[in-house]
Amino acid sequence: MKTRAKRPVSKSRSALRSALDQARERWQSAKKSAKEAKQAAKAARRQFKEARKALKRAKREALALARRLQSSVARTARAKTKAPTKKAAAKAAAPARRKTLAPAKRRARRTPVVPETVSTVAPESTSPAQQETTAA
Repeated sequence: MKTRAKRPVSKSRSALRSALDQARERWQSAKKSAKEAKQAAKAARRQFKEARKALKRAKREALALARRLQSSVARTARAKTKAPTKKAAAKAAAPARRKTLAPAKRRARRTPVVPETVSTVAPESTSPAQQETTAA
C-alpha cells in the first residue's frame, strides 16, 4: 500500500514575520558593509596615488641634489687642478706688470691738457631770402 507524502507543517504568522525581518537585517548589513568596503577602496586608491606622487617628487629632488653635488665636485676638482698654474702665473706676472705700469703713469702726467680756443667773431648772417629757401 502506498503512503501519502506528509504535508509540511505551516509556520505561524509570527515565525514568518521574524524570518522576514532577519533576512532584511542581513541584507541591510550586507549593503552597509559593501558601501563601507567601497569607500575604503576609494580611500586606499587615493592614498596610493598620493604616495606615488610623493615618491616621484622625492626621486626628482634626489636626482637634482645628486646633479648639484656632482657639478660641485667637478667644479672643485677643476679649481684644484687649475689653481697652482694660476697662482704661479700671477706671481710671475705681477712684478712685470708693476714695472710696465709705473712709466706709463709718469708719461700721462707729463702731457698737459690744452684748453680749447673759442672764436669771438660772430658767424656770418644769412639774408632773409636765403632763410626762406633753406626753411622750405
